[in-house]
Amino acid sequence: MMYRQRLQRLSGSLVMSTFMSAALSGVFSLLEFGLSIQWLQVWGQSILIGLPIAFSLDMVFGDKLRFLSGKLADKAASVWP
Repeated sequence: MMYRQRLQRLSGSLVMSTFMSAALSGVFSLLEFGLSIQWLQVWGQSILIGLPIAFSLDMVFGDKLRFLSGKLADKAASVWP
C-alpha cells in the first residue's frame, strides 16, 4: 500500500509539473517572442529548465499546499449559501 501511495504522489507530481512548466513557459515566451520559430526554440529550452524546478517544488511543498487548498475550499463551502 505504501508503494502505491508513493507511486501515485510521484506520478501526480510529474504530471502536474510537466503541465505547469509547459503551459507557463509557453505563455510567457509567446508574450515575449510572438508566434515564431524562435518562440518554439525558447519554449523547448524553457520546459527543460522549468520541469525539474517545478517537480522539485511540488515534491517539497505539494502536500502542504494541497492540504491548505482543501482547508480553504472547506471553509469557503461552509459559508457559501
